[in-house]
Amino acid sequence: MVLDHLLNARSHARLATSVDSLLSDKSLPKPVRNYLISCKVEGKSPRTVEVYYMVLSRLSKIFSFSVSPTAQDIRLFILSLQNSNLKPATVHIYYRSLKTFFNWLVNEGLLDKNPMANIRPPKLPRLVIMPYTVQDIANLLKLCSGHSFMDIRNRAIFLMFLDTGVRLEEMSGVAMDDIDFDAETIRIMGKGRKGRMVRIGIETQKAMLKYAILRRDDDFKAFWLTEEHRPLSREGVKVLVRRYCHAAVVSGARASAHTFRHTCAINCLRNGMSVFELQIMLGHSSLEMTRRYVSTLGAEDMLKAHRKASPVDNFLK
Repeated sequence: MVLDHLLNARSHARLATSVDSLLSDKSLPKPVRNYLISCKVEGKSPRTVEVYYMVLSRLSKIFSFSVSPTAQDIRLFILSLQNSNLKPATVHIYYRSLKTFFNWLVNEGLLDKNPMANIRPPKLPRLVIMPYTVQDIANLLKLCSGHSFMDIRNRAIFLMFLDTGVRLEEMSGVAMDDIDFDAETIRIMGKGRKGRMVRIGIETQKAMLKYAILRRDDDFKAFWLTEEHRPLSREGVKVLVRRYCHAAVVSGARASAHTFRHTCAINCLRNGMSVFELQIMLGHSSLEMTRRYVSTLGAEDMLKAHRKASPVDNFLK
């Protein structure tokens, strides 16, 4: 995801992983530090606060905030981002983060007007995100078809990804108490600390139960454990998916956990789920994001239909 790409920028500017460490950065202007404190108080996730920190610390190197930036200043700043070879989606994250920050300054009475009020967001290219194919999934599952703890755990993770469309962080955050096999559901804590329920199908239940039997009793709340029986981190799940996708020679789709989310969404729609039901399952706050999955479905199905309906092929048969 683009958010991951943005956070990976810490390789050339190593950031502290603790939000408290970010808030103690004395180089930040007071309005920025107070805003980040406000974000923490509101319960925004540490990753969100870290993104805001990165965006605003970059802006702070240009503006001291002793005088509010003008709309033209912001446009030039965004232009400098676009000229620095950042991906369009990353620039869009900068835009949204800045606009949220200036809205906060207005609401707190520190600014009379948001300088970004009339600045439109940079356009994002409409990319068709390719899902995993049936063969891709078969190859992935074949790689973990053994009887070891790791094979059984990884198969259960892949099937849960495919069956529920949960995000990477949501997968790693699943706790023992979140799973109700009797009700066939898992309680998920999503973005913005918004909870929802997802259902797991029969085959996914079987795989997760098989793993749960092998998972020895301990004091960890986390459901997914490493081979050393320690909680499996978000980064651990991310690396696991990438490594298995490369081993399975997945080439047409991006080797990421988020591709499972798209694959799940597309197949749910194909199998009769409505777009509104899909929105609830994926935890989208609006239909805008869900529509992207619908457009992907339309493009892929159109290509299959055209193989039968091609005017030229049918004329020249």
